[in-house]
Amino acid sequence: MGGEYHRIYGVHSVRTLVETRPETIREAVLLRGSRSGALPALRRALEALGIPVEEADRERLDRMSGGGRHQGVLVRTAGIVEMGIADFEERVIERGRTFLCLVLDGVQDPRNLGACLRNADAAGVDAVVVPRRRAASLTAAALKAASGAATTVPLVRVNNLAGTLRWLRNVGVWVVGADGEASRTIYRAGFRLPLALVVGGEGRGLRRLTRELCDETLSIPMRGVVKSLNVSVAVGVLLFEVQRQLHGHAGTGRARGAPGQQG
Repeated sequence: MGGEYHRIYGVHSVRTLVETRPETIREAVLLRGSRSGALPALRRALEALGIPVEEADRERLDRMSGGGRHQGVLVRTAGIVEMGIADFEERVIERGRTFLCLVLDGVQDPRNLGACLRNADAAGVDAVVVPRRRAASLTAAALKAASGAATTVPLVRVNNLAGTLRWLRNVGVWVVGADGEASRTIYRAGFRLPLALVVGGEGRGLRRLTRELCDETLSIPMRGVVKSLNVSVAVGVLLFEVQRQLHGHAGTGRARGAPGQQG
């Protein structure tokens, strides 16, 4: 399994890929002798698509997944294509007053990036924007954490995050940053679309320039001794508060004809 590719592992992640982007799968490796659970059905689905399937022992799968929780299945794909800036700007204009995006200012842990993509998919986000430098890549760990969402939510990697935020504001998108020091909380925000939610990286939060380019900053109220949340948890809280305010309550399904919800 050489060459340029992504490795995606885990039953749910691979099943989602089979259902949404089967044309990207080049090869599959399943745990040798697996006759129970979800693997036999997954094997039949892969073979029905004409995808070569080989068997391997657990030790080899452990090595191929970098020690990740592969659950007995791993596939090689042609790669996840990230959205270019021109296509992103076209999507912003096309979506108009229904546009919603997530901006991650320096999230460097691949697992956090993947979890943020999964949250974004669940909340009907149109795109996730990250800077090209000092940001996590779509590694195998990120793809596993995304649980299939890396194929349904466009990831936009920009050279100049500040320039992108300025452009969003210029075309009428409300740019809101999450900042633990902000006096106004997300529950008093009155969210409206079009909206770009900006969340800072692990530990340091929003960079100064990013914060200055936000139309408003909001905090998530913390009641205990812990002063901050994991970035992917914070993203989930923020996105579903947006959905609650916009649609009456969270979990009403996908908005704006976005791809199907992940489990």
